[in-house]
Amino acid sequence: MERKTGYLASITLVPSLPPLIFRFQFNPDLMSEKKTYRYKEANGFGSWKFDQTAAASGFVGTTAGLAKDLKEMGSLIIATKPLEAEGGDQRTFSIDFSLDATTPGPMDGDDHYGGSIEPDLAVLRAFMVPTIDVVDLVKMIGGDFPCLNQPPPCNLFYGGLSVECVMSDLNIKVTAFQDDGTPSRADVSVTLKEQTFSISPLVEFITRNINIARSYNRKGIGSDFLATTPIVNLFS
Repeated sequence: MERKTGYLASITLVPSLPPLIFRFQFNPDLMSEKKTYRYKEANGFGSWKFDQTAAASGFVGTTAGLAKDLKEMGSLIIATKPLEAEGGDQRTFSIDFSLDATTPGPMDGDDHYGGSIEPDLAVLRAFMVPTIDVVDLVKMIGGDFPCLNQPPPCNLFYGGLSVECVMSDLNIKVTAFQDDGTPSRADVSVTLKEQTFSISPLVEFITRNINIARSYNRKGIGSDFLATTPIVNLFS
């Protein structure tokens, strides 16, 4: 299988200047993904009455109404208000990786930037400072100087992930130096937060559901459904 690597890049339909492409020299030492969803307590516990069952019609509607009434009784039995979904927080990626000027990476050829990691560090630092894009440049040529307060987006491409993010944290720890004082090796940690105002959530929605469908293609899937269906699993 041909080796693939990952990237942090800023190449969009309205590109930032200059375009930024950071290629991981080696596989990351650690990559974590965190997603938080917020819930709040409901205003009430529910009702002992089968009111939703009575208000429904048809077999499907009556069955759904009965299920809701029984769930309401669950919160009443233990006197604990149910939780209602409120909204999600941005997905966060934390990546730890190393750079080494003395050891070429698998895709570097004979050397890494002629024995330097300074180009890598320059690209990473550029994700953390305001930039201009093509539209801003045109305005500047026309004499309208925009307020630069927006760092470039940081798209993450790695191991099937393709997510538009912003880089919220960058930590560079230089662990070795050249004779002239320039960095030779460094341990880097970055934190990325997903930018939801983008097309990547739609793309991921499609690919996620394709992979969920693939997860059903395994031995014993019928038993899995029986074992995880409420009430039915008591008799399986």
